[in-house]
Amino acid sequence: MILLFERGKIADFFGTFFEVGYVVVEGERIAAVGPGPAPDAPGATRIDLEGRLLTPSLVNAHAHLYSSLARGIPLKVFSPTRFGEILEQLWWKLDRALDLDGVYHSARVGALDHLHTGVTVVIDHHASPSAIEGSLGAIKRAVAEVGLRADLCYEVTDRGGLRERDLGLKENIRFAQEEADGKRFSAHMGLHASFTLSDETLAKAAAAAEPLGLAFHTHLAEGKEDPTDALQKYGLRTAERLDKFGLLTPGTLLIHGIHLSQAELDLLAARPASVVHNPRSNMNNAVGAAQISAMMAKGVKVALGTDGFGTDMIGELLAARLLAHHATGLPTTLPDPELLAIFRRNYELAERFFGLPFGKLASGFAADLVVWDYNPPTPVHAGNLLGHFLFGHISGGLRPYLVVGQGRVLLRNGQVETVDEKPVLDQARAAAQRLWSKI
Repeated sequence: MILLFERGKIADFFGTFFEVGYVVVEGERIAAVGPGPAPDAPGATRIDLEGRLLTPSLVNAHAHLYSSLARGIPLKVFSPTRFGEILEQLWWKLDRALDLDGVYHSARVGALDHLHTGVTVVIDHHASPSAIEGSLGAIKRAVAEVGLRADLCYEVTDRGGLRERDLGLKENIRFAQEEADGKRFSAHMGLHASFTLSDETLAKAAAAAEPLGLAFHTHLAEGKEDPTDALQKYGLRTAERLDKFGLLTPGTLLIHGIHLSQAELDLLAARPASVVHNPRSNMNNAVGAAQISAMMAKGVKVALGTDGFGTDMIGELLAARLLAHHATGLPTTLPDPELLAIFRRNYELAERFFGLPFGKLASGFAADLVVWDYNPPTPVHAGNLLGHFLFGHISGGLRPYLVVGQGRVLLRNGQVETVDEKPVLDQARAAAQRLWSKI
């Protein structure tokens, strides 16, 4: 299939900008990009952008699709005073109540929410301790229906006992061997967090991941529970403990990284793993602010995720800046070059996990694109594109009009083309009622 987008503003976050230009897509890759009138393209489906802004689509470097059915959940008890109590009173009850049907429906509506915000690549971290076997397959099926790419893993933890731990390890292995194709679906070895993982479990996970070439996807020092547990039980800081087991490998995702020492930042700078920042979740959970500028100054690789706190990556990018301003008291913290570096790291991760380049409008790059219905009151150019994204988004003026994933139109004029959204939402509401009744 050949798609030809013409008469639009063409831009990416690597410096490409044409006031009027075109993009040609052949299969799952961009074939040509340029300024001015579109070339002849026999057999192409021509799409007139009518001046709209076309950019690469977005990547969420840390999601929890299983949280999708938690919106509005009535809890009998919810009065946490620390992060661990949030887990105990909400998330650990929710994930244990999930069955495979709930896993599927939460993933499907979560994928739809991502699509509506211009995200076509989701790096997910899953937990459903009452329905471990086949859970990643259920997520894959749901995400595939919507048309997104996803990197999946199951959260290995000791909190449910050795049987559940071993089932989690097996589900990661099974998915990596049987269902991850490295093109539309890729795999990690999922781990919850150091404070719910024994030395034996970390050793088992490392041994299981090594022959498959799997990197790790784990929470790191999100709450104070993590460093306290690591120091009291093992005499190591959290990142040091993970490094002891060889987990800080290329492709490893370390989520949050809030309660880290300067020595740990130096360690992370010397390792190829990435820290994934989730500012709005961190603010909501009152766990603190990660030292993002300090990390980047040392050379730590930083990406951006939502942690299941919605799917809005542009809003998350703005929140990263605002939280940095608030935490440091300096309105110049996290300037444009640093913020863009975080954004670009998400694309680099997508390339590592799916085997083709993302994020640029150039020949050979992934045909994952968004056309934004955006009519700003001020000029747009290469130097102010980031500002338009951040503040056009605040005003409600930046909305996906059309989304392309894997060279295929997934959403047009705000309407999903891959699935009928109404019955999907009806089924999700029924699944949510069943889920809530167990909590």
